[in-house]
Amino acid sequence: MCAVLAAVLVGRLEAQCPDGAPPPCARTASSPANSVAVLYFESRSTDTSDLALADGLTEEIINRLTGVERLTVRSRYLVRRYRGTAFEDPAAVGRSVNATYLVTGTVRRAGGRLRVSAELVRAAGGAQVWSRQFDQAGGDVFAIQEAVANEVARGIVGRLLPAETRVLAVRPTASAEAYDAYVLGRFYWNKRTAPDLVRASEYFQQAIRADSTFAQAWSGLADSYVLFIPQEYDVPGINPDSILTLAEVAARRAIAIAPRLGEAWASLGEILDYRNRGDEAGRAFEQGVALSPGYATAHQWYSYHLMGLGRWDDGVREMERAKELDPTSLVIVTSLVFAYDGAERWSEAEAMAEQSRALDRNHFLVVLFADYLHDALHRHLDKVPADFRRFAQLRGGDSAVALDQERRLTDPAQRAAAVREIGASTPFYLLTLHLAYDSDEITLAYLGSLVGTPRDPYLSDWVVYGLLGPRRRADPRFQAVLVRLGIARP
Repeated sequence: MCAVLAAVLVGRLEAQCPDGAPPPCARTASSPANSVAVLYFESRSTDTSDLALADGLTEEIINRLTGVERLTVRSRYLVRRYRGTAFEDPAAVGRSVNATYLVTGTVRRAGGRLRVSAELVRAAGGAQVWSRQFDQAGGDVFAIQEAVANEVARGIVGRLLPAETRVLAVRPTASAEAYDAYVLGRFYWNKRTAPDLVRASEYFQQAIRADSTFAQAWSGLADSYVLFIPQEYDVPGINPDSILTLAEVAARRAIAIAPRLGEAWASLGEILDYRNRGDEAGRAFEQGVALSPGYATAHQWYSYHLMGLGRWDDGVREMERAKELDPTSLVIVTSLVFAYDGAERWSEAEAMAEQSRALDRNHFLVVLFADYLHDALHRHLDKVPADFRRFAQLRGGDSAVALDQERRLTDPAQRAAAVREIGASTPFYLLTLHLAYDSDEITLAYLGSLVGTPRDPYLSDWVVYGLLGPRRRADPRFQAVLVRLGIARP
C-alpha cells in the first residue's frame, strides 16, 4: 500500500514539474533521479588515434563519475550499442539504458589543441540542462575529462562535496603520452583479432615505457598476452608457456601498483587457469569480481573457470551476468549460447543464437557456437554439414575441400569415412562429429583414446564439459574418462 501511494505521489510531483525544473523534480518514470548515461563521444576525425581518444575520453568520464556516490552511472557496456550511431529520440534512449540524464559530445583535435563539445540533457523530453565547449591548449585530455565530469555531476546533484571533487580529479597516470598509448591499446584489444592483439600489446608496452607505474597499462598487456595462445586467438610463432609467464608478470605488476584494480585480478585468474593452477585462479577471479562487479570480462572469464570445474549452473549464472553488463559483446553472447546448450536449455540457447546472428551473422564465433556446435548438440543433422563447411572456410580452410566434406557428411553412405578423415588431425572436430552422429559408446571410446595424447587446444575443460551435456557429465563411465584425461578431479 505504501509503495502504491508513493508511486502516485511521485507521478503527481512529476506532472507538476515546470519545464526546465532542477533535479530531482524532473526525471523519467522508471529511472533513478540521479541516473546518467554518458554516450560515446563522436570523433570529428577518421584518424585511428582520434577515434581511440574519443572512446578513451568517454570511458574515463564514466569511470570518474562512477566514484560520485550520489550518482547512478550506467556502464560503458550498456551504452556501447549507441557508439557511432545518430539518434533523435532521447526519451527512447533514456528508457533503453534506464537513465534520467544523457551526456553526448564530440571531440576534435587540431595541432596541439583539443576541443570537446558536450551537453547534458534530460532524457524525458530532451530538455537541455547545459551545453559547453571545452578547449585545452597542449591537448591536456585529463583536464578536459575532469572539467566535463565536474559539469555533469554538478548539473545533476548540484554543489559537489569535497570528497566528490577529489574523486573527479583522480588521474590514471601523470603522463599524457602513456595515456594516449593506452587508449590505442584498448582500442585494438577490443577488436579481438590476432593482428590487432599484437598491435594492442605494442601500445601497452609503449604506455609502460612512458610511465612504468601505470597499472591499467600493465593489466592491458596481461590481457593481450593471455589471448595470444592457441586456445584463444592463436598468434603465430608464440610459445604458450613463455607468453603466459610474461602475462602473469604483467598482471602481478598491475596488482602490486593498484591492489584494488579488479581488471588485473581477472586477468591473473585467466592466466592461472591456463597454467593449470585452478585453485589460485578461482581466488583471483573472486577478487576481480568483488572489486569490479561491473566489469563484464571478469564475469565472462570466471564463468569459463566455473564451467571447467563442472559447476555448470554457476558458470551459466556468471555468463548471464556478463551478458547483462555487456549485451552486445559477440564473444559473451556466443559463449552464453554454448552455456545454455551445455545445460540442455534448448529454447534459451536458440533465442541467444538468434541474438548472436543479429550481431554478426558471418563471424567465426557465431558460426562455431550458434550454428555448428548448437546444431551438433541438438542433432539437427540436416544442418551440421553446411555449418561445418562454413566454419572450416572461415578458419582458412580450402573451399573446395570444405565443399567436398559437406557433400560427404550429407551422404549417410560416406559419412563415417568423412568423419574419420576430418578428425584425423583435429580431435575437437572428431569429438563434435561423434556427438552429432554416433552413440554414447562410440563417443566414450573416442574420449578414452585421447588419454595420454597431447590436448587439442580447442578441447579446454569447459568446452569438453559443455559438449558432453548434463546427462553424460552425470554418467560414471564418462566421469572416469574425464578423470583419466585430467579434466575432472578424482
